[in-house]
Amino acid sequence: MKTVLTAIAAAIGMMCANALFAADEFVPETLSVEKEIKPGPNAFVLDQNWSGASRVNVFSTEDLTNKGLMSLGLIGNFLVSKDGGTVWTVSIFPKRIVHGPLEAVLQEHDVKTLTIRREIPISEKLAQSLAYSSLLALSADEKYALIQNATPASSVSVVDLAAGKQIGEVPTPGCWGVYALPEGLGFSTLCGDGTLASFRVGADGSHAAPVRSEKFFDTDTDAVFMHAERAGKELLFVSFTGKLFRIDNSGAQPKVKEKYDFAAGIPGDWRPGGYQISAYNAANNVLFVGMHPEGHEGSHKDPASEVWALDLKSRTVQYRSAVEKLSAIFVSADKAPVLIGVSETADLTRYEIDPSARYAAKPTHKLEKIGDYIQLGHAAGAAK
Repeated sequence: MKTVLTAIAAAIGMMCANALFAADEFVPETLSVEKEIKPGPNAFVLDQNWSGASRVNVFSTEDLTNKGLMSLGLIGNFLVSKDGGTVWTVSIFPKRIVHGPLEAVLQEHDVKTLTIRREIPISEKLAQSLAYSSLLALSADEKYALIQNATPASSVSVVDLAAGKQIGEVPTPGCWGVYALPEGLGFSTLCGDGTLASFRVGADGSHAAPVRSEKFFDTDTDAVFMHAERAGKELLFVSFTGKLFRIDNSGAQPKVKEKYDFAAGIPGDWRPGGYQISAYNAANNVLFVGMHPEGHEGSHKDPASEVWALDLKSRTVQYRSAVEKLSAIFVSADKAPVLIGVSETADLTRYEIDPSARYAAKPTHKLEKIGDYIQLGHAAGAAK
């Protein structure tokens, strides 16, 4: 009898289930893709990968909303056009992953649609390196791309963007980094003898002999960071111990315009640290620098626990804002700017800068663990 009752109960259960499914007929979800990202200022953050595809993440600088991403190959790097509408990336695509031929490409991405417009083959000598901002540049008129190579011999590829092809290669022995000239086609590069060398390049890819500045730093006692900020005709370099160098590279020969120790007299042995260690806001003529305490030889990559606001007119530190282990920073161009910081643990933090409070930075939004390799990348921003 017990068996019969169990069978009847099971049958009733099956009937109820069938009735339920019949009453609530399944309707599949319709998926769609937005044609364009939402308007507003963007923050671009690279998640560089050495074992798979890299990507450029796009966030709103207003509230760190994730707008999407752009995909590229291994060991990628990127930069953003002046109008914020285009992202240029370089990366490699190994055909056999662990051996054999590889393809190096420069890709042009449309920011509004997060799509690839085109790609241009470039030299396989492309430097496979951490994504320092000084390894990829656009000419002043943005008609040419300048790309760092290493074999390990150093050289720079020149790419004509209108023609869609590489037109030349400039040997730069003993020097590293690409800093586009503020006018015309050409670039400067940091050299191991403590100078900055400038190369003028022709429209056909030909180049003149380099012209060097005076020696302004010593690689053994106080090297400078590869990252530099552009302030008009000048490049702003920061040394490992906290010296600022202003170098005008607009003329035939790079000129050292100013140098001083902005960390002098401040207790705690504070030194700059990280990868993209500084960010310049032209509207206020202020340079923001990531700093860490108890600095010593070899600590130049230690993350920042403070961001200092350096007034370039008065040459004084206006404010020291506490931050959480930032390895890269960028700042918007606004009079009341926003600063975005990337930590070594792949956290992204938004700070509001208050000019009336001597450029104090106040955290407003934070995203945690936004990628696997963020600490190897850098941040960049655009206002479109």
